[in-house]
Amino acid sequence: MNRVKVGFFSLSYRSPTGDDRSYLEWHQLDHMPEQYQLPGLILGQRWASTAACRAARAAAVDDWSRVDHVVCYMMGNPVDETIDEFLSLGRHLAELGRFSHALPSHYRGGLRLLEAHAAPRALIGPEVVPFRPHRGVYLIVETPTDQSARDDYLQRKHTELLPELVSVPGVAGAWAYATTPAIRRPMFTGGDLQMTLCYLDDDPATVGERLAPVVTRATASAPTRLLLAAPYESMMIWDWDRFSFPD
Repeated sequence: MNRVKVGFFSLSYRSPTGDDRSYLEWHQLDHMPEQYQLPGLILGQRWASTAACRAARAAAVDDWSRVDHVVCYMMGNPVDETIDEFLSLGRHLAELGRFSHALPSHYRGGLRLLEAHAAPRALIGPEVVPFRPHRGVYLIVETPTDQSARDDYLQRKHTELLPELVSVPGVAGAWAYATTPAIRRPMFTGGDLQMTLCYLDDDPATVGERLAPVVTRATASAPTRLLLAAPYESMMIWDWDRFSFPD
């Protein structure tokens, strides 16, 4: 059983100055570690776009084109308590003067985890894909346009689209999320969204180019509007060659 029940997504633009270094340093060293005191916080991860990543985007509609930073906090039981304490902790840190950094926000909200898939070559269970070292993610964001066709489309995602995504070289796995009234809070950004996170173990921009035709074809006849389909690089660098000292 997957311990993760909800993904809290925070999607942001670049800072007005174009220099995001101080914000990223604060978020990685101060803000994100604090979240692990919450009862159901399982994992927090963030990714950022680069010039190469932006060039590899398959879709970026309206202000979604400005999203250069992606954060996902994975939450488990107790779900409601964790969401509420997550929001409360943010307010408390602000009261302590430790929430002075911010990037322009595009979207903030919790989405229910629908299902997880792993590429067979990865040799791991789908439930642990985010914990496996990766070089970045490919984020797909859709909004339904025909609610009557929603169930059929979600079933097609399960049987066709997600398996096809994880068959693309460089994709280690994919997790699918969707908004739900069951966990909505007043501060969440509005909208009915489906988000898919593909975890990449090859260069994100390169994999993004491989995924673009797959995503475009799969969503062309979908009862959704494709808002964003884009690769992002991980903040972590997994480079084992640095520790190889052959004789």
